Amino acid sequence: MGLTLVGTGLWDETDITIKGLAELEQSDLVFAELYTNEVRSGKLARIEKMCGKHITLLSREEVEDGKRILYEAARKKVALLVSGDPMISTTHVSLKIEAYKRAVPFKVVHAASILSAAISASGLHAYKFGRSVTLPFWSERYKPTSTYDVLLQNKSLGLHTLLFLDIKDGKTMTAMEAFSLLQKLEKAKKKRLVNKDMGLVVLSRIGSHDEAVTFGTLSRLKALPEGRLGETPSIIIVPGDLHFTEREALDLLVPEAV
Repeated sequence: MGLTLVGTGLWDETDITIKGLAELEQSDLVFAELYTNEVRSGKLARIEKMCGKHITLLSREEVEDGKRILYEAARKKVALLVSGDPMISTTHVSLKIEAYKRAVPFKVVHAASILSAAISASGLHAYKFGRSVTLPFWSERYKPTSTYDVLLQNKSLGLHTLLFLDIKDGKTMTAMEAFSLLQKLEKAKKKRLVNKDMGLVVLSRIGSHDEAVTFGTLSRLKALPEGRLGETPSIIIVPGDLHFTEREALDLLVPEAV
């Protein structure tokens, strides 16, 4: 018995590790969740073929509740497929804690995460990143501004910020939508953080054959042709103070159109 969280990496079925695939082959039950990341069409079906096991897709509520997963893991060998590296999501940390409370054996098979891959692709120094934060979609009744506060705090310390773009009802926020939201945040907070000369790194579809990494000012990035920044999913880095090697790395990412 026991529960193993298996990371599927950044992009498609080829990103799962050999160790992760072996865990699936040895499991009695294989579950998967898709709500923490945008997942390629047909990915689960192809993983099923690779491991020879049926994969049961769970809802967000079933994963967050954890009862079904842990009930089965107390009696059988269970694997839960998670995009990226499993423990990056706080939901899965809660699942680990509950497993330990119930004396259910728990382990993780790690895989590549966008958290590290985006930093690597940008050329910025990993140790100079501050707190990461998500930029959520706004609605008529929900207009959170806490993202701005994190950006401002990191900027005051000279640190870079990894800005995750929201996923809501199956729709992933585009870079252009993120730019507009950042400007709305500035209008709400008025701390002179977001302006037309603000430098941004936009990273799209990292780990895929058509990944795109672009650096420029907010005004110049907004002026680029549709699709020039790549397709979703995207993530944005807001640079802080730059070492000269970081500046040189970012200069390589400036598109000719800019």
